[in-house]
Amino acid sequence: MLLPSGVKSVKSIPAISPQNPAKALSSLFSLTKTLSSLKQLHGQIIINGLHRSVLFGSKMSNVYIEVGFLENASQTFEQISSKNPHSWNTIISGYFKDGRFSDVLHLCKRMWGERHTADSFNLVFAVKASVGLCNLRMGQSVHSHAIKSALEGDSYVSPSLMTMYVELGSLEEAQKIFDRVSERNDVSCGCMIRGYLNFSKEYEVFELYHEMVSAGYELDSFSVEGLIRACGNVCAGREGNALHGYCIKRCFMDSGICLQTCIVDMYTKCGLLECALKLFEEISDKDVVLWSSMIAGFSKNGRTWQAISLFHQMLEESIVPNAVTFSSVLPACSHLGSLQLGKAIHGYVTRTDFELDVVSYTAFIDIYAKCGHVWIAYRMFNKMPERNVYSWSAMINGFGIHGLYSEAFNLFAQMMSENLEPNSITFVSVLSACSHSGRIEEGWRYFHSMSRDHGISPAEEHYACMVDLLARAGQIDEALNFVNNMPIHPGASIWGALLGACRIHKKVELAEQVAKKLLVLEPDQSGMYVLLSNIYAAVGMWRMVKKMRGMMSEKGLNKIVGFSLIEVGKKIYVFNANDRCVDRNMEIENVWSSLQEQMKAHGYLPHISLAHDMDD
Repeated sequence: MLLPSGVKSVKSIPAISPQNPAKALSSLFSLTKTLSSLKQLHGQIIINGLHRSVLFGSKMSNVYIEVGFLENASQTFEQISSKNPHSWNTIISGYFKDGRFSDVLHLCKRMWGERHTADSFNLVFAVKASVGLCNLRMGQSVHSHAIKSALEGDSYVSPSLMTMYVELGSLEEAQKIFDRVSERNDVSCGCMIRGYLNFSKEYEVFELYHEMVSAGYELDSFSVEGLIRACGNVCAGREGNALHGYCIKRCFMDSGICLQTCIVDMYTKCGLLECALKLFEEISDKDVVLWSSMIAGFSKNGRTWQAISLFHQMLEESIVPNAVTFSSVLPACSHLGSLQLGKAIHGYVTRTDFELDVVSYTAFIDIYAKCGHVWIAYRMFNKMPERNVYSWSAMINGFGIHGLYSEAFNLFAQMMSENLEPNSITFVSVLSACSHSGRIEEGWRYFHSMSRDHGISPAEEHYACMVDLLARAGQIDEALNFVNNMPIHPGASIWGALLGACRIHKKVELAEQVAKKLLVLEPDQSGMYVLLSNIYAAVGMWRMVKKMRGMMSEKGLNKIVGFSLIEVGKKIYVFNANDRCVDRNMEIENVWSSLQEQMKAHGYLPHISLAHDMDD
């Protein structure tokens, strides 16, 4: 008689009553705590001829699975003479838990081939195994078997099928199953919510959410998390705040850091930074994902000081940053012009041998270029193990803002030679380089190339670049004609570029016409009034200057105070024109006076009076 491998005798097992060995052996399962004792018990089962019993075979298979010996479980299963659905499901679950998805599908096929009825248990495992193998064709075959077994609408099977189709890229098939389900529940609705989100169909998420509320469904934490993500993606802050309240009411907030991070991310995307910060401070166990989400939220909302401050706090708490953290904090450094902090982060990355991803590399390129070190940016660009269209665009933009138009154009040509297709952002970078360098001919060539050679329809920002290019070069009439013949309705950025050119070239009448257009688009923006006032001041029309100020006062508008910043000795100084509390203020004024004299010596008269005229 063949005993389990490693068992030479069964003396350590208590004596078995010959009258009722099955009952005695059944009572011993709860006492088997080690593999050795389990094999001893298995040996007694074999000696007593019970190993072919479906009851003992299934129990032995299950215990072997629990202690992690799948092969022993499989051997035990195969010895069962008359297998039932329970024994099949036991071994199928064991192979699934071990991640052996091909074996799961093989066992299911074998079971169904032996005319055993499919049930929701093995069907769900078969569906999940298809997902694990990323095998849509196999999943469709399992789906067909579910339909034949009249289990497609089962409360366990249908959500698994919907999830499978979503995971494997077929939202349409998931929708068909959802529509066929006669009795929807919160689980199936939750599956569709996550499916819609995966395909960026936020409005469908909200429509389904309202259906669920009307039907009186209770939302689980997973469904709520999906809804909150949708709120963040479409900036639905009020709805997101209501769902946050629902989570508190249902005690979901303690379900894990994922939901908490999702709510914080939603608040930052909706611009509700104080709400995000309040929740963030209430969370005791913060991980790197949560910290990075907060840093990214403050950085993207222009609160760059707080983003950098949060980054410092994160390091003080000994949280190790990741690639997302770096790609979040570096734009804040770039916005503030904080080259020293950017270098410090670069040094940290180098010292820790941190492997940067393409997003972080691109962020470093951006900060070095914007802080005046375009050639360091270019060295980083050349060191990148892989580049995407955004990294190429950032480097082209870096050359462009420094007036290095030849380098920008050559890099664009190199990008094309490497068969990397540019996108709309790339053309904004190229057209900006043309604008900064006054290269009208090249600007027209690249602008026409967008749609002709790359199938990219010019957007408002591309038209604004062309208007800026023409207007800067003094071709005001051409710029206006260009605007009047655009196939899209000109927005504020286009009229703003033309208004700025009117100031440079003192085109008062045209400026008034453009200002009327801007007033319709941005009636509550002070910038247009200030710019038009400065245009009137440039030609000595002081009565109109006063009128502009009066109109601003009537509307309750105040000019947003402009500020400058400079990094000296690892410290960033921020100041405006009327700030008298800045350290070393006298030195700054002396340097400014010296620069004025030098500019006058070269025949340039800066608009000093205009700069102070509206900067109250």
